[in-house]
Amino acid sequence: MLEINHLYVSFTKDYYTLNDINISLKAGERLTIIGSKESGRTALLRTLVGLEPIAKGEVLYKNIPLERVDPQADITVGYLPANPAFMDNKTVKQNIEYPLKIRKENPAFYEAKVNNALIGLGIDYLKNKKIKELNYLDKVKVALARLSIRNIELFYIDDIFAKISPVDRAPIIKYIKSLIKTNAAAAIIMTEEDEIATQLGYKKKYLKFGSLEVFSNVEA
Repeated sequence: MLEINHLYVSFTKDYYTLNDINISLKAGERLTIIGSKESGRTALLRTLVGLEPIAKGEVLYKNIPLERVDPQADITVGYLPANPAFMDNKTVKQNIEYPLKIRKENPAFYEAKVNNALIGLGIDYLKNKKIKELNYLDKVKVALARLSIRNIELFYIDDIFAKISPVDRAPIIKYIKSLIKTNAAAAIIMTEEDEIATQLGYKKKYLKFGSLEVFSNVEA
């Protein structure tokens, strides 16, 4: 599914943000990476989705180099950054249905999928609100709803938990786990907190100063 071999990423000539990263993820395998804001966790996810250049090493999806991957044909990736991107002046419903509209899905089909996604996350009452009117927690829910309407093989989720209260995190974590399980998907999830990693229950690694170290091999 995913092979990261001796990956180095650098934003300056003298310093590597990511140092010799090696990850092997099979289909359906899940990994939580624990690291601080300065650990390189966001840089790693951005590199894996092709938003940052590779200095050295390689990223392979199903044995295909990242630079040659066709996201429509080779693998379906769902990426959720810590600050999800939206069309801020569009409504919640318009943002969620957009991925289906650009794929020219049947309107009746995506109308049902969007409504189910809204109800599943308890945000159907927000569907006609503009994104710019929402708080962070609701934006995360909208982003998850948008992911839920697609069939995804590999999820990348950055640390969306840091800005959410402990009380509100529990249902978000439960929903993420359910979404990943429903898709039988592989996943890499970033967090700063060991407790969140424990709640997720996946295999864990630490990312420190751009380098990975194994922590445990527990899978839920």
